[in-house]
Amino acid sequence: MNAINTTSLDDLEYLRTLSVLYVEDDDGIRDQLAQFLKRRCSSVHLASNGITGLEAFRLHQPDIVLSDILMPVMDGLKMSEIIHAANANIPIIIITAFEDTYYLRTAIDMGVDKYITKPVNPEILEAALLKSARAIRAETALCEIKERYQVLFTLSQVPIAIISSTNHNRLNLEKLISSAIDENSRILDCNQAFLKFTGYQDAQSIRRRTLGELIKAEYQSQIKSLLTDELMVRGFTRELELGILCADGHSLQVMAQFILRRNDIGQPIEIWILMRDISEQRHAEKQLTLAQKVFDNTQDAIMITDQENNIVSVNAAFNHITGYSTEEVLGCNPRLLQSGRHEAEFYQQVWQTVLERGHWQGEIWNRRKNGEIYAEWLSINTVENAAGLIDNFIGVFSDITESKAASEYIAFLAHYDPLTQLPNRILLRDRLTQAIKTAQRQSNGLAVFFLDLDRFKEVNDSMGHNIGDVLLTQAAARLRELMREADTLARLGGDEFIVVQPTVNEVADVITLAEKINKSLRLPFLLEGHDVIISASIGIALYPEDGKDFDTLLKNADIAMYNAKQNGGDNYEFFTSSMNSEVLAHFSMENQLRRALEQGQFELFYQPQVNCENGRLIGMEALLRWRHPELGLVPPAKFIPLAEETGLIIPIGAWVLHEACRQNAQWQRQGFLQVVVAVNISAVQLRRSHLLGTITSALEDSGLDACWLELELTENIVMHEAVVAIALFWALKSKGIKLTIGGFGAGYSSLSNLKRFAIDKLKIDQSFVHKISYDQEDATITRAIIGLAREMGISVIAEGVETVEQLHFLSAQQCYNIQGDLYSKPVPAADMGIFLKSGVIARQ
Repeated sequence: MNAINTTSLDDLEYLRTLSVLYVEDDDGIRDQLAQFLKRRCSSVHLASNGITGLEAFRLHQPDIVLSDILMPVMDGLKMSEIIHAANANIPIIIITAFEDTYYLRTAIDMGVDKYITKPVNPEILEAALLKSARAIRAETALCEIKERYQVLFTLSQVPIAIISSTNHNRLNLEKLISSAIDENSRILDCNQAFLKFTGYQDAQSIRRRTLGELIKAEYQSQIKSLLTDELMVRGFTRELELGILCADGHSLQVMAQFILRRNDIGQPIEIWILMRDISEQRHAEKQLTLAQKVFDNTQDAIMITDQENNIVSVNAAFNHITGYSTEEVLGCNPRLLQSGRHEAEFYQQVWQTVLERGHWQGEIWNRRKNGEIYAEWLSINTVENAAGLIDNFIGVFSDITESKAASEYIAFLAHYDPLTQLPNRILLRDRLTQAIKTAQRQSNGLAVFFLDLDRFKEVNDSMGHNIGDVLLTQAAARLRELMREADTLARLGGDEFIVVQPTVNEVADVITLAEKINKSLRLPFLLEGHDVIISASIGIALYPEDGKDFDTLLKNADIAMYNAKQNGGDNYEFFTSSMNSEVLAHFSMENQLRRALEQGQFELFYQPQVNCENGRLIGMEALLRWRHPELGLVPPAKFIPLAEETGLIIPIGAWVLHEACRQNAQWQRQGFLQVVVAVNISAVQLRRSHLLGTITSALEDSGLDACWLELELTENIVMHEAVVAIALFWALKSKGIKLTIGGFGAGYSSLSNLKRFAIDKLKIDQSFVHKISYDQEDATITRAIIGLAREMGISVIAEGVETVEQLHFLSAQQCYNIQGDLYSKPVPAADMGIFLKSGVIARQ
């Protein structure tokens, strides 16, 4: 059977599924053709005129219409015209006896498919029916395609947009592509997925846009090249990544493909764009990249194993910590890291926990490739698949060897002194408390020794803190050699040591240990090639006589040590109750001294300095006085040593400097005689305070010119603190401040040493002045001081001048500058102001 016959058979089969409306007013012809039609169609509906034919058409909605032309009421052409208006696609076949060309043209104009003349030739009628069936079949197929397209376009989850040129006249492929993203293109349509994707409300709102407005500018040249190189050649492009702009202005990354669509005659009419959102994909890729970077760069080692616990991946930190390269461990079991320090039961417990709970963490010892054992903090976790089975094990660990050592060292520091390795106060408290409990149970005694090294401060200050630390270490070693196994030797801090001697039955045992300690510490210490000799002051408190707890025993031993030091040091003292009273008085005085500064109980007296040739004032010395609310005027000898011992001399000395400068500046503003005011500086101020800053502040706050301030230091201070003094003196000299060495001669220092200092004046010590009128040796020394000072160009003043005989001797040696009771005792500021106002003082 040929292709035509096969097609005809298919058409006949399809014709049998169709219904036909046959309209004919001749009953005979209608009945005859009705039988013909019934054998070839699924159903046949009959009517005798145009009106009944229209009723039958509306009722049965036939697939094909056959009609005669001339009929009563309404002819066939009129009926066909109405049917075509209702359904333009329905095939209409005209059957008539007339061959007038008018009817033929009219039928063609109305879109009638076939025109058959009577008598009807069955073959011609069948051919007309088959043609109509083919037309219906093609139209049905086309409708099905359009419906499927619409469903696909509308319901597809893939965003789709259709673009074409606004100029459809003589459109060709090159023009369509060239205008694809310029102002001549428009988006014709898009589906719901595209609207949802881009954020536009409806297709109408996006139809006003061009593709160029939706694609980010940096991608547009790439699109043009792609359309030219691929769309024109193949009709579609590969996928490419684009950035598109959504309705709210933000951009999305998509993969897009362009597809060319042509019409029935092959002309290009539009371009389809299919897109898929790759934002989540890119986010996932970034997360994977980030995870990989974390994996590669984290300081913690990461090891991943499979279900059989064979290593499948490690990071760089693993390589660094273990010393193994990645290639060396892939496929191996982690047991290659085992240190041998853990028993098999330990690992069994670890893996039992991992399998039961899904994780384990803890401290473990492992071995590096080089054999070194190290501590690590390890965390093991399982990774399960969707079925709940374990796919991988992940081990994360860090090397804690150093931190573990640091923790142990911190624990050591909590109980031991890092310098001497001796127990500190915390451990001492624990041991002494335990010793007290033992002594209480066994009815024994015990002794607590409080040791303080004599002259340690001088060594520390003169030779430096590093040498001081060496001395403390050597002293601790000597003391350790004297201890029994049951004894405790501890360091409280500084140069203070504690010895606890338990199970004391005889005081003689305590004395023996004290004498051994004193003897041992008297021996020279070799420091930087020099033999340094020190000693120790020891205070001893006994249990239970002197205390029954840690704090009481330690306090009383401390009091006894203080008493031993006050008695010259290098000895030991047992605690007595009277010592406690003395210490309490000492502490009371210290507290009152602190309050004195806060409550303004200090004041300055001034002693004039006079030129004995004319009685004129040349200066004054500021002298500190403490006006105690209960004790009255406290002499300086009572509180200055305590102030130096406690360090209170620093704030008190600063107050003296500020007050002396303030008062002198006030007198000068009142028009009184301008003279220098001398202020004494202690060794503590020189060593421990920012003296230069304090002096500068006092001058600036008061407005006193530096040339009217004189600083006085004793000879011993200057010579013992030479390094500090020289630097400070030259700094003060550069500011114009005058400098005096007071009490000169008592220290028997060589005058040649003064060349190193920027000294303006020497003050002869009053111990010489008091005896120059009857003691030949003191007179000789005084003459030498005056003569040599004159040769060096240094001014001289004598202090403590009380008699006319002393004055005559000094005048004979051309020492005319005098300070002493012969002219005036120290007086309050108000009286000193009177002297300055007159400018002259007569002898008393």
